[in-house]
Amino acid sequence: MALPLAPPLRCVIVDDEPLAHTVLRAYLDQLPGLVRWAGSCYDGPEALHHLLATPADVLFLDVDMPGLTGLELLRALPHAPAVVLTTAYETHALAAYELGVVDYLLKPILFERFVKTVGRLRAAAAPGPPPGPPAEGLRAGAVGAEGLFLKTDSGSERIRPADLLFLEGHGNFVKAHLLTGRPLLTSETLKHLEERLPAGHFLRIHKSFVINIAHIDRLSGNYVRVGGRELPLDNTYRQDVLRRLKLS
Repeated sequence: MALPLAPPLRCVIVDDEPLAHTVLRAYLDQLPGLVRWAGSCYDGPEALHHLLATPADVLFLDVDMPGLTGLELLRALPHAPAVVLTTAYETHALAAYELGVVDYLLKPILFERFVKTVGRLRAAAAPGPPPGPPAEGLRAGAVGAEGLFLKTDSGSERIRPADLLFLEGHGNFVKAHLLTGRPLLTSETLKHLEERLPAGHFLRIHKSFVINIAHIDRLSGNYVRVGGRELPLDNTYRQDVLRRLKLS
């Protein structure tokens, strides 16, 4: 027997531009049964009052608004619904990742891209299987949070993955850049080290760079800023980076 469909998600639009409301409202109306319009607000304070008084499942939230920005609004909400940031700029990528938004839509928003977002929202709202044991979050042969050993000229040195900013490949050698500022040079390949790191916490952005997602400062154009260094984002890895950071 087929399970009944979940009710449509109640969506609130928050944007200071009337055109954005028109576009998103039209998109919502084209997907009845999946999503439905549940309110429109034109600035942060109005949205804050609305959301505290009226329940919502999804917030389509503009970032740049006068008075109270979208990010400030999101931080002010005691219990935020699922959030989709809508903006004309990529510079808010790190904040989006840190705040756990479901998706990040760049204006002008295409309907095909909007449909993909709705799919993600429905999947996020659907009940899932219970979480597995912590070990399932690691690649086969990977180390845990307690550390991994790097082979150096002076022997083997243990580092904690959380203290690792990024790995920089140099042929058959890798330079590990750490929070302490002291780099370590190891005679291992970048690919081998990448396979040993905890899954979901590190990301390859270039053939020569693997970065710690937790230490991303900014994503802008073809560069990712990590630990004060601007590292190149290669087009080969760009889509995977945006997907992993939930930006596409």
